[in-house]
Amino acid sequence: MQDTPKANRLHIAIFGKRNAGKSSLINAITGQQIALVSDFAGTTTDPVYKAMELLPIGPVVIIDTAGLDDEGELGELRIKKTKEVMDKTDLAILVFTAGSKDFSLEKEWFNDLKERNIPVIGVINKVDLDDIDVEELQKDFDIPFVKVSAKNKQNIGKLKELIQINAPKDYERETIVGDIIKPKDLILLVAPQDIQAPKGRLILPQVQVLRDILDHDAMPIIVKDSELEDSLKVLNKKPDLVITDSQVFLK
Repeated sequence: MQDTPKANRLHIAIFGKRNAGKSSLINAITGQQIALVSDFAGTTTDPVYKAMELLPIGPVVIIDTAGLDDEGELGELRIKKTKEVMDKTDLAILVFTAGSKDFSLEKEWFNDLKERNIPVIGVINKVDLDDIDVEELQKDFDIPFVKVSAKNKQNIGKLKELIQINAPKDYERETIVGDIIKPKDLILLVAPQDIQAPKGRLILPQVQVLRDILDHDAMPIIVKDSELEDSLKVLNKKPDLVITDSQVFLK
């Protein structure tokens, strides 16, 4: 099956200073080594986009960004690109550097996110090095906070819960057929052979309709157009709905 288009995925951007543990946090959230981790500050340069399925949230795009405190001429360009990421962000994770006492830069970026009505979750990584007053930060930023250890996977489950709770309500994808079907309905999908589909795969619209039917607890059956007549003969009941491509009517 093909991937959900990026436009239909929740875009989660990770912001924070260099060496705050953004990349290791991404690896912990996803359970994959998708971000390069190094003790050297500034490992991530340009924003990195990774489309994936994040349970229990669903299809997402995780965006790893350069450090908010990047320096030099190249650093300024990287920061500019990081700011541009905000235009594509549905939910932001702001990572606070353990051992730091000055969060004025994080506050500046938080205010930019707030102006754009982007929900923000505060994360304190590297809890083994942590001496941050979380209650004070919560008062100052007025956002949910969680202490995690990307290294030991501590509280990563809690962070995923916060992502699910704080995702924009208007993000939820519109249904394709959910408003015209009921649980237990028998739905017959007639799929013409499509030369555009790679061998062994369905085309994306078929995948999306099939998933929408399953999400609404109905029962889909998919057949080729050449098998439609035989399929109707062997079914014990008439389908509640038949879905097909318009090209079938031209045959």
